[in-house]
Amino acid sequence: MKLASLAIGLALATPHSTQAEATTGADAQVLRERSLAVMGTSLELRVIGPDARALEQALDAAEAEIRRVEDLMTDWRPSPLETLNEAAGRGPEVTDPELVELIARAIEIQRLTKGAFDVTYAAIGRLWDFKTSPPLVPDEAAVRAALPFVDATRIRVSVDASTVELPEGFRIGLGGIAKGYGVDRAMDVLMKHGIRHAIVNAGGDLKALGRKFGEPWTIAIKHPRDRERVLALLPVSNTCVVTSGDYERFFERDGKRYHHILDPRTGYPATGCMSATVVAPNAAFADALATALCVLGPETGLELVETLPRVEALLVDLEGAVHTSTGLAGK
Repeated sequence: MKLASLAIGLALATPHSTQAEATTGADAQVLRERSLAVMGTSLELRVIGPDARALEQALDAAEAEIRRVEDLMTDWRPSPLETLNEAAGRGPEVTDPELVELIARAIEIQRLTKGAFDVTYAAIGRLWDFKTSPPLVPDEAAVRAALPFVDATRIRVSVDASTVELPEGFRIGLGGIAKGYGVDRAMDVLMKHGIRHAIVNAGGDLKALGRKFGEPWTIAIKHPRDRERVLALLPVSNTCVVTSGDYERFFERDGKRYHHILDPRTGYPATGCMSATVVAPNAAFADALATALCVLGPETGLELVETLPRVEALLVDLEGAVHTSTGLAGK
């Protein structure tokens, strides 16, 4: 999972809910914040409204929702996703409809990105362990042997029948899209509770709703090698900002950086760029696209972005230079 890569224009939340007021009297607007760990990363929830008790209830519901998504889609412990992976090679497997729909979306993104994003990367991902000490580079022969099991177009999905069929030897890992999906779901729950102004930030997968006491939420995009350097300040409302980068989980060996964003086409860490930030209406899509852009690099990646409606991107190449799509130029 990706760690936090965005700084938003509010102080960091404490581990418990906090409160602030912008005005007094009948027009008082209360800010409530919550910080916790979920989906392998930090989650920050911030909501604004007139009723503190209603805000707390909405926060409870949003937290429960993103934990539900984690339970459905994790591959770190028993889950419906792991049950599906264990059924590879046994024909169509009846699966949770929500999981089926997200896998179908992921396959479409695989086609859109020409394989730069691929949820079947898990066949290779299991060869890389960034938690061991010292971390090990997988054997080249093992990587080559795993590559034939990476191709999401070979997954057979029936949304109507709620089935997924994985070829033998295939695995699905949703680490590049599930966190964004969880952010989308948490925000949907907040809105159903009547919240009109909020931020959901799951380790750099961020969705903004409404405004912060009358002003747009301000998102600071930082340089992946110099965390004190702000590349862009984005005033946002009712949109998502997602960043992925090679600085999140990595090790260095013989002067070479090995990081967790793998190129599904090679089985090795992506060499497209240091980081990619995507601005888009949907966090799940932005999550997957940011991962793909780290693989594709600035030239090919931005060519793709320019074809996508309501999508912008900022990429930092391997030399540290910044590249932006048309809509972010000059910010």
